[in-house]
Amino acid sequence: MIRTVRTILCLMTLAVMTPIMAQDSDNGAWPWDFPQGVKLKMEVGQTVLSPYTYYPSSVEKGKPLREAVLIFYDTTVKEVGAEKSVLSTHNGEVEMPNALIIPLPTNAKAKKGDVVLTWWQSGSGLERAIVVDDSNSKEPKVCYLDLRWPDSPESPKLEEKKQGEPLKPGSFAILKDGQWQSGAQVAIKKDNEWLKGTLIHVEGDKVLVLGFGSKIEAYNKADVRLIPFKEKIKVGDKVWATWVNTYRPGYVVTAVDNESGHVYVKGERSSSVESRSIADVTKVLE
Repeated sequence: MIRTVRTILCLMTLAVMTPIMAQDSDNGAWPWDFPQGVKLKMEVGQTVLSPYTYYPSSVEKGKPLREAVLIFYDTTVKEVGAEKSVLSTHNGEVEMPNALIIPLPTNAKAKKGDVVLTWWQSGSGLERAIVVDDSNSKEPKVCYLDLRWPDSPESPKLEEKKQGEPLKPGSFAILKDGQWQSGAQVAIKKDNEWLKGTLIHVEGDKVLVLGFGSKIEAYNKADVRLIPFKEKIKVGDKVWATWVNTYRPGYVVTAVDNESGHVYVKGERSSSVESRSIADVTKVLE
């Protein structure tokens, strides 16, 4: 298994072998204007994504949760609760607020071109991916959209990458454009900028978002815009593209690879071409 920095950090933060209960403290209290008790459709044994390592340890140490790095990893449900649920992890049982749990359906079937929410299955951490092979619809092969991709459409590395990686059964959820669902790509208007993020949950007029550096924040839904995965973008289009943690205008599309879910762009004042996933290039912010 490929070890990433996220995995190494996870292994360095060991939890005890009994349930870790999130106790309120001056710094470790729930800081977001968003309910902890989100209603979830899940059952014991189901696979979910959750920051089950970093959230409990941050609460225990009384760290400000807005500053915590909260990476979502895969795990399973041990006990379902109305406001908090218990997850069974490799370090034991951990109690987590439902708002920080994303269930993945047990019997999802995918077809080629579908965008799914999953995790990097030869590494770790939440990922969105596009299906490139649906010969086994319950174990589709995908290209990940949130991992680094070669900047040249002629790169010799692309042939291997485009073959994709198979997903385990019950390890993914299909994402649909225009739906406020966990895993959707969003842009948040703040201080005259559009911040990029991944939707965790929606409750009423509030949204909970996983942002840059795996930091979590709650926003008013009115300030958040869904970014489509299947937008009609062609060579020569002027688009907004992500730069660090924001969407910025002034990019021109030089190539499009719809099958792998990647777009190649360059700045209007730059000669260098850069790759972006289909989640990171848009015209809807014009």
